[in-house]
Amino acid sequence: MDNSYAESIASDIMQMLESAKGSGLDLNSGFQNDALKAEHFAFGYLFYPREMLLQIPHLPQSVRKKVKKSNILGLVDLEGRKVGIHLVCSLAKGFDEIKSAEDILAGINGKELMDFKEQIAGILHKDLVGKTEKKADA
Repeated sequence: MDNSYAESIASDIMQMLESAKGSGLDLNSGFQNDALKAEHFAFGYLFYPREMLLQIPHLPQSVRKKVKKSNILGLVDLEGRKVGIHLVCSLAKGFDEIKSAEDILAGINGKELMDFKEQIAGILHKDLVGKTEKKADA
């Protein structure tokens, strides 16, 4: 796992939690943060407590085993469809108990985070190449 990337994501997630708390949200009730939205794709995070996450139908057993009290999933939408859901972080404490990016870093699931990163990079690369090719054709 790329530690500097994990640290950066942990810091970003901490800012999302602080922003949600500042807006008056009950952090432990679950919420979503849309990190990036474009015309054909979107990336974001889903903050779900254990009880909510386990109610999702057809949640793979491999994911169920990793679910803890608080969970952060990376979401990837392409053309309006969910094409990636990655359990990037699982924590044994409530979202309202998280005090620092180090708390988040301790709960990062390295493989899931790297899969999320690679999926996003692939989509951004295709989008950039497509735009570059359209400009060259014009």
